[in-house]
Amino acid sequence: MNKKRLFFSRTTAVRCPVPPQTAIALFLAAAAVGCFGGTGRNAPRDGLEIVEGGVIFRYYDKDASRVNLVGDFNNWSPRADAMVDKNGDGEWTLFYTLSPGVYQYKFIVDGSHWVSDPRNPDKLSDGFEGENSVVRIPLP
Repeated sequence: MNKKRLFFSRTTAVRCPVPPQTAIALFLAAAAVGCFGGTGRNAPRDGLEIVEGGVIFRYYDKDASRVNLVGDFNNWSPRADAMVDKNGDGEWTLFYTLSPGVYQYKFIVDGSHWVSDPRNPDKLSDGFEGENSVVRIPLP
């Protein structure tokens, strides 16, 4: 006999093919890796995307007037790589050409706030009681 479990809310019953403990564990795991919104200063859209030839870095801050990308790929130079907010919505982006490898990075907001990527859970100690974000570019 094939039994289906039901979860009840105030208005509807939902069929769930997995035990409640498994469903709760999956939900908590998804929440832990940021599937349901951001942990950044004020938005859910920041993050990075590995694409052919490099990475598209994204950081969201509608109050920032300037965002720079720094990392071991540019010798942590605070002014080397300015990000762009093309339409003024607070989403700062920059495409960066990177070869396969492991790289550490941060964002510098308004010239003084060093911020690890709030949407990237892969982090390493920065040696100054903080964390650097890590991007891993796989071999093709």
